[in-house]
Amino acid sequence: MSIINLLPLVGAFHLFILLQAVDGARHPWSSSSSISTRRTFDSLPIRSIVANSSTRSSSTSSSTDESRTRISGFKAPLSLFGCGKDSIQRRKRHSLMSTNDIRGGSSDEANSHVVVANDDATDMQTQTTIQEDSDSSSFIINNNINKRSKTKKVDNDDERYSRQMFALGARAHKLVRSTTAILDGPMGGKKPSNKLDDVMIDGADGFDGLQGSVNEDHDSKRDDTSLAKFSEVPSGLLYEVAKNLALSGVGRIILVDDDDAAATPTDVGYFDGTLDDLGAAYRRAALSEIFGSSATLDDNESTKNIDVDDEEDDESDLEEFADRGATLLAEYIQRLNPGVQVDIIKRGKLLDLMRESDGADKDEDTVSLGTNPVVVCIDRSQSVQLEMNDACRYRCTASGKSEASVPFVSVETAGVHSRVFCDFGPNFVVVDEDGETPRSTLLDRVEEGDSSNNTNTLTVHCLEGERHDVSCGDVIQFQGDQSDGQDGSIKFPKYQVTTVKSPSCFTVKRSDEEEESAESLMILLGGGARSFARVKVPKSTSFLSLREILHPPNSDETEATRAFLEDESLFAPSDLDKSFDPVRRQAVMTCMTALDLFVKKYNRLPSRIGRKDHQNASKQKRTDIDRFHSLIRKLIKETDSASSQSDKWDSVIGQFAQTCRGKFTPIQALSGALAAQEVLKAATGLYNPVHQFLLYDCDEVLHGDEECSESESVESGQSYILGKHVCNKLARSRIFLVGAGAIGCELLKNLSAMGAATGSSNTKQGCLIITDMDTIEKSNLSRQLLFRDHDVGEFKSTAARAAMMRFLPDCHIEAHTSRVGDDEDGPFDDDFWASGCNVVLNALDNVEARLFVDRKCVSHGLGLVDAGTLGPKGNVQVVVPNYSESYGSSADPPEPDIPVCTLKNFPYEISHTIQWARDLFDGYFNRRPRQANDHVVEISQAEDLTNIAQALLEKLGEDAATDMAEELGEDLGVFPFIVGSDDPSDPEYVLAVKRASLNWAIERAHNLFFTSMDELIKKHPVDSLDDDGQPFWSGTRRPPKPLRFIPLDSEDDEVSAQQVIINERIAEFVAAATRLRMESFLTVSGEDGLSMISLDEALFALQVHAKELAKQRKSKPILHNLSGGGDSNTVSVILGKLNGAKTGASFLPRLNLADFEKDDESNGHVAFVTAASNLRALSYGIAPADPMETRRVAGRIVPAMITTTGLVSALSCLELVKLLKGVPLNIHRNAFVNLALPFFAFTAPLPAEEVVGVNGKTHTIWDSIVIKGSSKTPAELLTLNNFIEKVKKKAGCDDGVEISSISYGPYMIYANFLHSHDEELLETPILHIVKDAVVAEDGEDDDGDDFAFEEEMDGDEPKKTVELTVEQKAAISKLDHRRFIDFSVAVENEETGEEFELPVVRLERQKKDNTIDETEQ
Repeated sequence: MSIINLLPLVGAFHLFILLQAVDGARHPWSSSSSISTRRTFDSLPIRSIVANSSTRSSSTSSSTDESRTRISGFKAPLSLFGCGKDSIQRRKRHSLMSTNDIRGGSSDEANSHVVVANDDATDMQTQTTIQEDSDSSSFIINNNINKRSKTKKVDNDDERYSRQMFALGARAHKLVRSTTAILDGPMGGKKPSNKLDDVMIDGADGFDGLQGSVNEDHDSKRDDTSLAKFSEVPSGLLYEVAKNLALSGVGRIILVDDDDAAATPTDVGYFDGTLDDLGAAYRRAALSEIFGSSATLDDNESTKNIDVDDEEDDESDLEEFADRGATLLAEYIQRLNPGVQVDIIKRGKLLDLMRESDGADKDEDTVSLGTNPVVVCIDRSQSVQLEMNDACRYRCTASGKSEASVPFVSVETAGVHSRVFCDFGPNFVVVDEDGETPRSTLLDRVEEGDSSNNTNTLTVHCLEGERHDVSCGDVIQFQGDQSDGQDGSIKFPKYQVTTVKSPSCFTVKRSDEEEESAESLMILLGGGARSFARVKVPKSTSFLSLREILHPPNSDETEATRAFLEDESLFAPSDLDKSFDPVRRQAVMTCMTALDLFVKKYNRLPSRIGRKDHQNASKQKRTDIDRFHSLIRKLIKETDSASSQSDKWDSVIGQFAQTCRGKFTPIQALSGALAAQEVLKAATGLYNPVHQFLLYDCDEVLHGDEECSESESVESGQSYILGKHVCNKLARSRIFLVGAGAIGCELLKNLSAMGAATGSSNTKQGCLIITDMDTIEKSNLSRQLLFRDHDVGEFKSTAARAAMMRFLPDCHIEAHTSRVGDDEDGPFDDDFWASGCNVVLNALDNVEARLFVDRKCVSHGLGLVDAGTLGPKGNVQVVVPNYSESYGSSADPPEPDIPVCTLKNFPYEISHTIQWARDLFDGYFNRRPRQANDHVVEISQAEDLTNIAQALLEKLGEDAATDMAEELGEDLGVFPFIVGSDDPSDPEYVLAVKRASLNWAIERAHNLFFTSMDELIKKHPVDSLDDDGQPFWSGTRRPPKPLRFIPLDSEDDEVSAQQVIINERIAEFVAAATRLRMESFLTVSGEDGLSMISLDEALFALQVHAKELAKQRKSKPILHNLSGGGDSNTVSVILGKLNGAKTGASFLPRLNLADFEKDDESNGHVAFVTAASNLRALSYGIAPADPMETRRVAGRIVPAMITTTGLVSALSCLELVKLLKGVPLNIHRNAFVNLALPFFAFTAPLPAEEVVGVNGKTHTIWDSIVIKGSSKTPAELLTLNNFIEKVKKKAGCDDGVEISSISYGPYMIYANFLHSHDEELLETPILHIVKDAVVAEDGEDDDGDDFAFEEEMDGDEPKKTVELTVEQKAAISKLDHRRFIDFSVAVENEETGEEFELPVVRLERQKKDNTIDETEQ
């Protein structure tokens, strides 16, 4: 029913009043970030209101602009427009009403459109337009972002995608923002009952339907929190792909909704939502976020709990949202990323659009596929995949143009197996295979090769100590001197690598496309090139369509199937152990084909739960597993496969058949990450795509699973696959998640779908403990799905907990904001590590914290799963208690530090100049203002500055004291020359600050880039030699070129094109430095415009300064060595500089400090670093960097992508399941992945290293020697001598073996060659010795005593004789609260002199009634 049909019921006037009354209506649950919309007609999508008269001709659709109705300021759901008697009566009860003008045509126009816009500037402004195809009843829903109000905010929202941009690059990111991702997958929601009756035959629906009758007790065994009970849940894999693409920032997502009339049994039967835990979790989260945390629906809809004002209305609203899964997903995507446009289209309409010869928009209301579309089929049958892939290839086939093909990706999971397929067309161009920035390698020399064979090869030698990164076939280009500000005076041709002789030598030949001039060759051989780098060459890749692979034309299909299964080039390796196994590959592909055939025949997925003939209960019918194996045998017979005779074939087939009905959350998350990454590859040409199938499985997780009985009902997909025992163990485990950032959010989402920490009301029976001390930033939103824009500034852990409860309301969660580390006194003490958690998941971003957690896990025997990412690269490491090595057992080599001399005088890479500029920023705008603030009172109150000058000289030395006095003179001495009050509103004061800051910036530019360079060259002339007689300026040392500003009208110097570039670079530096200098004195920001300096202002000031400097050079001699002549002269120099600061200090100014902020482009921080770095690079002949690269290096930004994060989180959850199951070590997998290549390496963890100890005994890091006190001598009073004797006895030391050393952390508390005869020390309690050592470390600056903490024994009570400082008391308190103390003990065989390391020696403190013994108080 449409609005036009309602006119006889309510009248046009009443409808007009109704539309007015709805305007401005508000619901307390309405989101401020987007518009909630609902449907009122079963035949229409939820987000739609369509007024369409079937009696109108199609020509009336052209007048949609005139017939559009706008309702401004509207935030309530669109179902307030519900037309019908019940809907109108309900709407009358809404009290929050307002009236506004209704602009547009009459509501009785055919094909009229309702456009809903939100005038609130802080809210998402959307337009919802609906178009109906009268022939096919297909509807297209466009949620178009209001371009006028939202384009600038969304398109320029670089901060949200900043971390991803550093992984993809600006070009690829721009393409991603223009991409249209078309997602076709099971959306969930209710289907019309008559449709379900047609397709859900033979009892296929529900958990127990395969038994032929409905088990009345079944529902009581299912998850009471599931919203999927009253309707079909969506595909969790679909939500994963949509989430990854939305957070990646694709410009548009089109959701393909099923055509109810065209739905086939295969479409419905191929996906069983009742066993999709991830889909159910996403559904709960979406409905809870939209309707409030308490929105629930039970199985028969008899009770409802809706946290809104109008319960009756909103019960219907919740049902309507749940009915149409596509609309629910569309709303959820908008909340994930308001900058993504979401459309919904019927599949039939989409196929028609894809088959049109002209894809251009017919008018503004006609949906097109966009300029960069990619189609994704998710959890669809093979027949649907073929249909969609054919449509993607239609234009290509019809026009004969390869570029007309639409990239196609399909992904599906079946139990523990998954498959990804890609078809990017017959001629897809990969622009960059790996995404790595080619490294510039310093060149020693280039020699001409042997010319006798006319190969014209050149031999390239790298500089000593340099290693190249080229391989045979790579293309390189030599780089000349960059000091002219361009790409070098000579443009060298490109060369192709022919052979690689060593890591520092290789040969090249001129590339066929390049012409080599004699001049460039002579310059190259003469040493004119200083470095070289790889050149990324685009590569064309050909793909076959799915039909061309499975059903090739004009060939025997049986032979073609056998050929493609044996063709390794069609299968991308995903596991080095499994992917190159042809038997496994053929078995999995055969199972996928058989699965499609099974659904076609039986309209359901096969289940391992038995089915009985209820007409003849004594006769057992074949099970679904039998039927599936029958189809497999038929396929094998057709293909005549010899692989089917192996045990491995039978194992793979059996596992597939047993699990394919269920969905396993980690596999879905992993597959969703892979599929989304392939969509980004298709859209950008960045990274090497999957060619063409990628098969992955984790069948090792099934190791040791219990068999399910035929009558056993299951509660979830996970229990169907793994059994109830594992699920119960997961529900009752105490899991400690360290970090709630990108990986942490993904882990929480996966754990919620896996039912973690839901054991019982007693948190000891199951709990999820999360901690993160960081707060949410805007840049987090592109990869951390639990956070929204309104969460920015909140603690990650608390916001993640609230979001987690939407996914799994029954989960027991503790959220902390404490840092995890040695120096922290938080909730994570020894008691927590001993009994507060069972397993630890690391989601950290620094090695220091990882090592701390690793030590705690080893110390307490806990399992650990650690994950990390770097752009498209990721790794997962599992630490298995008592068996594997730990995280700290092996470490990556540390990042090499840049030597100070390189930074200061001899840079040769752009990273050196960026780091130099970053240090310059900190010095000028943070350290110096703080220094001035620290000394301003002292200087202002001093009657004589001589004492201050002498104190500086004694404390800092001559050079540092002089520099500090000069800085204070500059920073404080400027104030007497600034007129007016310290008020930014005073124009005279602001002008004076600008003038002083501009002069300061010009002086800094001249000193940094001319004076210091000139002095360096004078000290080491270009032709000078070093102490070894070799040229000083050789190797990595290159002479700088002094840079100074020369006016264009200079009479003394010739101004070249190169000088013009230098002038512009200097002006950029002066403008940036002036602004930041002004903000040190003014409490303003660049947004106010007061501190902004234009390039023209900087150029004009530089011209004036250059002319004055030229006059001074002609009239005044240059003075040198002002600081020479002894301490008295130095004091005079320091005093003279401080005198300038004296007057300014009397104003008692407070300078503003600037902390480098990399994510705010408006603050000028990155601009300053970029200008300074590129000027220095220009002086040293280094290629400059753009602001984006400067920001990455200076801000130490780690590139991050949601796809990599999702993948490593999925792998982490797999290892978590294995840890809880207790599988053998060889079943676990460490993972190393690179989605760019793509490359996947899975290896079993290495066993813990065995160390040979006393008497040939071996031990590992997991072993320990436990020493306990007794009731007579508690651990607190155990003397060092007693401790040594106990250790020797426990370790089994013979008479000839003695303790050689005992250490506590970095403190050695006993050495036999020093203390073996020290009776006083030996009779001292060992814990007192530990306290003495720790306290002495904290109090070493007090009076130099070795022991700042001493105790005398008076009976059993220690008596303190020394008063402790606050820091010392804190150190003692930490020790007192330790449940045990670990020592490192070494022993020595006195006969042989051999030394052995004992296992960790642990001194345990006795506990009574779960409290520390009284002797420890």
